[in-house]
Amino acid sequence: MEWLKNRSLKQSFFIISTLFLSVGLLLAAISFMICAELRDKVEGYQKYEMSLDENGKMISSYHDGVIGEKEDKTNLLLNILQFALPIFFVVLSLVLADITFYRIKLKRPLSILQSSAERIQHQDLDFSVEKCANDELGMLCSAFETMRMELQQNNQELWGQMEERKRLNAAFSHDLRNPVTVLKGCANLLQKRLIHEKFDCVSVNESLALIAQYTVRIENYVEAMTTAQKLENWKFSPENTCWSVFSKELEQSLLFLADHTGKEIKFSSYGKNEEIFVDKAIIQNVTENLVNNALRYTKTMVSVKFSYDNGKVIICVSDDGTGFSPIILRKGISPFLRDEKQDEKDHFGMGLYICSMLCKKHGGNLKIENLEIGAKVTACFHILSS
Repeated sequence: MEWLKNRSLKQSFFIISTLFLSVGLLLAAISFMICAELRDKVEGYQKYEMSLDENGKMISSYHDGVIGEKEDKTNLLLNILQFALPIFFVVLSLVLADITFYRIKLKRPLSILQSSAERIQHQDLDFSVEKCANDELGMLCSAFETMRMELQQNNQELWGQMEERKRLNAAFSHDLRNPVTVLKGCANLLQKRLIHEKFDCVSVNESLALIAQYTVRIENYVEAMTTAQKLENWKFSPENTCWSVFSKELEQSLLFLADHTGKEIKFSSYGKNEEIFVDKAIIQNVTENLVNNALRYTKTMVSVKFSYDNGKVIICVSDDGTGFSPIILRKGISPFLRDEKQDEKDHFGMGLYICSMLCKKHGGNLKIENLEIGAKVTACFHILSS
């Protein structure tokens, strides 16, 4: 039947109908002839009369008498069958042709299409639509498979966009904490000096400058949230800056992060006091993220070493905590990286991933490791030529 499955529906229906109708007509003709022959025999038999001779033997005699009631019913039945049986065989052949056509050409494709439609309706696209023949329904199955693949691809793209947006939201939520913490620290400091009337123009100007700087950073974050579709789309904007001024600004902002934590930050800076061409926002972002992570896990103190040499800016942040868990060291730096044993609902697990991405954007890299006591993270940034 394979040759029939690969023909079109019209051709298959014509072939099957013709074949079964031919058999039906043949049977109709045979039944008609048989009934006619039986009727002739009955009529001929009825013209002979059976009787016994003087010796008791049965003899038959031909006569042209009137046919009795019993013979009349037999003839009527044969007449009915002579015309009813041909009609029955023709109708039966057409019914069998329809059943055969359905079973060969329609049953399996319709079952496949119905099952596929139900699975697609229930958002299940992890399957394939089988092409069971080369006819119109086979082409329809192929069209269903193409539609399923397109839907699956669109769903995967949509899911990827949702995951990327989730990463973006988590990253921005994570990074906004640092500027907000610095702004709150500056505001609290100014408030305390206002209460005690201990104003120092230099310190006030420094605090206001820091507030203005971090306000701009928040504005940039908000703008990036509305325009960026991926974390990798964050802008890279290097500028010339003085090394000593930059390191002092960085140290001042880190001290605000340690407020109200009961932990100490030890900051050290090394490098020539000259102009360097770097993206200050990226380096500040990475440093603050690393220090925030260290403050979360350290016991007493976080050490920050900020150095500039051989065309590189290197930041080493170490703590005296328990170090990175084997799970984190095994998984490496990835989005939503958290220790499975720790229950930190307010921790997104994006800090190290953001730092790694920003280091790469600045031509560097990020390395994590455990020390004898605590953990150490090293961030490297390549300095560009202005």
